[in-house]
Amino acid sequence: MEDFSQYNPEGSTLRKMQLRILDIMVEIDRICRKHDIGYWIDFGTLLGAVRHGGFIPWDDDLDIAMTSDDFRRFMEIAPKELPPTLFLQTRLTDPSYNMLVSKVRDRNSLFITQHEDFTKDYQKGLYVDIFEVKPYPNVPKSLQKGIMRWYKKIYFFYSVKQDVNLKNHLAALAFPVIKLGLNILWGILNLLPMSKLGYEKHFSPYGNSYTKDMVFPLKDIEFEGKTFLCPTDPDRYLTNIYKDYMSVPPEEKRVTHIIHVEMN
Repeated sequence: MEDFSQYNPEGSTLRKMQLRILDIMVEIDRICRKHDIGYWIDFGTLLGAVRHGGFIPWDDDLDIAMTSDDFRRFMEIAPKELPPTLFLQTRLTDPSYNMLVSKVRDRNSLFITQHEDFTKDYQKGLYVDIFEVKPYPNVPKSLQKGIMRWYKKIYFFYSVKQDVNLKNHLAALAFPVIKLGLNILWGILNLLPMSKLGYEKHFSPYGNSYTKDMVFPLKDIEFEGKTFLCPTDPDRYLTNIYKDYMSVPPEEKRVTHIIHVEMN
């Protein structure tokens, strides 16, 4: 395999970021194992574990997922057990934070990405993303992904400050009607058998859902020399998201989220 060490050599800013994020994940794993809270590394984090044995060399975040029951338990327990250097960020714990994805943030760093809103004073340290996974109806994948794309488009329209122009004025008029229609359709679909798992409908990164046998029982996987939990069938799980996930993207697509970072 190609040598990717040029992206995150030891001592580089990116590598220092990855190791700080890894420290956050070690604390999350400690709490989850202590209290029997299920989670699994997800998205590019799982891909990195399988393909690279750790972080994708140019990646600068870490993602995990939990079922709703485990997610609620973690939200209750983590604030009491996280060390003082870490902060559980939700819309409740940090009212100026308006994203749906909960995070565990490092208090001793500053991590700026393209979506930051500097009119709001929310915690902006390095983080681990925590995605809540819910029961999903057994509907065709194309229909589900289409619905999720619209939910995501509407969600980001209202979450990120928009330019004042005719296109956005028209969107502001149309999106409430579209969202109402989506809510009605999603409500009807949720009357069907809930045989799959999926993400919060307003922020489903790839519009994917999973059959439960792709995920459970959870098992251990090595990541940067540490042991974390992952889906029982990583190959099926990753193929469901990325298809040919072992193929490395071309250089122009090996990008990070970093605009600015400071670490104490």
